[in-house]
Amino acid sequence: MIMEILLAAPAAPVAPPTIGGKILGTVGAGGIALALTAALVAGIRQPKAGGGGKGEGGGGARTALRHRLTSDQALWTAFCAGTLYAAAGAFWSAPEQVSMSLAQVITDGGFGSAGLGGVALLCGIWVALRKLAPWKAAFMGIFMATIWAAAGGIWGIPKYLIMAGAHAVGIV
Repeated sequence: MIMEILLAAPAAPVAPPTIGGKILGTVGAGGIALALTAALVAGIRQPKAGGGGKGEGGGGARTALRHRLTSDQALWTAFCAGTLYAAAGAFWSAPEQVSMSLAQVITDGGFGSAGLGGVALLCGIWVALRKLAPWKAAFMGIFMATIWAAAGGIWGIPKYLIMAGAHAVGIV
């Protein structure tokens, strides 16, 4: 009888370093959602009255706003945040549940067979034709992220692009 004895394990292949993977380290979808939410709160908040420099009665530089988000910036930042809320789950799923409940008012109401595609179209028309304040645009962006993803079809393309980008940098 012939027996083989394994004296050493085969060498493990060493993979060359790649560009992909976790570019941002250990930041997940919840961390990016938190950061985008902080950017929204800081970027759409009105500065306090008399927000001048020291000596002008404004309370110093702490009340100054370095960069205020425009309506479009607030809308798309909130859309990205809303998309990542859904990816993060847990605590972050509350805006998704609220958005779907609000959409049911239109889809289950007296508007006939509107469907989520109709709600998505309504949202798209509303933000395209109305000049919203940044804080209203932020709420609309979070709402639209859920509705557009649930409606599917052409409305799901922005969510797909955001999630593909998040996957490429290693967030999800």
